[in-house]
Amino acid sequence: MKRKGVILILIWICFILQSTVFKLQTITNVSPNLLLMMTVSIAFMQGKKEGILTGFVSGLFYDLFFGRILGVYSFLYMMIGYAVGHFAKIYFDEDVTIPVILVSAADLILNFVIYVFGFLLRGKLAFPTYFLSIILPEMIYTAVMTFIFYRLIYKINHALSESEKEERQSLWIRD
Repeated sequence: MKRKGVILILIWICFILQSTVFKLQTITNVSPNLLLMMTVSIAFMQGKKEGILTGFVSGLFYDLFFGRILGVYSFLYMMIGYAVGHFAKIYFDEDVTIPVILVSAADLILNFVIYVFGFLLRGKLAFPTYFLSIILPEMIYTAVMTFIFYRLIYKINHALSESEKEERQSLWIRD
């Protein structure tokens, strides 16, 4: 329960930063997708179940404040959390390289899906322009933020894991 509360607070912080501070500090009119970074990081460290939950909450925040149709981003972020959760058992989560690659790939896929359903189906075919002005800068910006913030998220996750381990081993705590 403690973990879910801490993750919810981290999602809220990422949402606030993404929608305020980084909106003001935009590079080429894009901001980093910190909610996606959070979803991918938690899914990579904790697995599919936590990835789905984190993705749902992150997507719901995005849907409620920025989305046109409720549930679209919740679904997309959940799918990304689920997909990245498969990597939790394969790679070690201490190294920042794999999470940066996964966040970049997830950002590329997310923005491509948004392009297909938001622009292509309405007859707007300027994919090279969209890729160079939106997808690529956001992907790079989000990857840089992942490189900066992942270690902090990892340390928080490690501290939560140690706390949970101690609680399980304690004779005084009852279920």
